[in-house]
Amino acid sequence: AARFCRMDNRVPVPPDASAAFTEVAQGARLMGHMFRSWGDPAPGSNFVQVNDLYPFEKVSDRAHHYVSAALEHLTMWADYAAPLKFHPDAVTVFMMRPAYALARAALESAAQAVWLMDTPDPVECVKRHLRLIRWDLQEHRKSKLDADGKQRVRDRDAQLLDRVRQVFTEDEIPPPPSYLWVIQQACRPEDLQLMGEEVERLWRAASGAAHGMYWTNLELTQVEAGEEYEPGHFRAFTLPDANAMVEALRAAHTMTQYAALKYLDYAGADIGALFGPARTWLAENMTLRPEADEETRRKLIELEPGDL
Repeated sequence: AARFCRMDNRVPVPPDASAAFTEVAQGARLMGHMFRSWGDPAPGSNFVQVNDLYPFEKVSDRAHHYVSAALEHLTMWADYAAPLKFHPDAVTVFMMRPAYALARAALESAAQAVWLMDTPDPVECVKRHLRLIRWDLQEHRKSKLDADGKQRVRDRDAQLLDRVRQVFTEDEIPPPPSYLWVIQQACRPEDLQLMGEEVERLWRAASGAAHGMYWTNLELTQVEAGEEYEPGHFRAFTLPDANAMVEALRAAHTMTQYAALKYLDYAGADIGALFGPARTWLAENMTLRPEADEETRRKLIELEPGDL
């Protein structure tokens, strides 16, 4: 059973939203299994080409990290929203802010991988890789409290610039200005089917909710008036807007799934061969609803990639 938390009691999650929550959860598990099933980039793959161009910090390693981070966030959502094993009497209570926090984190992580790999030009891929490394170094330096620590990170950045100075000037590989900028760049592939303006709206909502910003209480909730405790002042009970939560989670899942598939393609994997074992693993390990029968499990095992 799934419930939204309210101050006075718990209210059932609408069936459509509950189904969407589960779809995101199981989709993340499926993609995570496929992603973890592949090893090093295959000879002749795109990753091998770009790693040869810049072998110091491998593009494939950083891309793997971005995708892993996104999948970890959505897997945490899956373990909460749709556990593989659960007690029949268990009740999952959904609160708005944790869901948005995980969606935002997955979206930001995956967007870096999508932007990195969204180019047919190996040199451009390396260029984006270097920009992401410099961004990482910039944030690492800011996290240091001692002057020596900050200088060590500056030295690493200077070493990177020296390595590539015959190909790129410092001005040609600036750190990205923000996560929002990276997300907007990541929305450019036509087959991703995410519109930049819509994803910006969802990212701002997820960020605001995760940070406790007050406006999200007005925009992302449904308010019910209660008793009047002072003249003109009423107790208010709020519930998360289920449709808004679904939008944010689906956008994060779409970006993460695209990033993982792009990674596997860049690594030279046979995606179809990875899908079958992942599908079987999920079907055999997930708990079906009491009213479901084994025919449901059989259909899950026979799913094809295009059916997702």
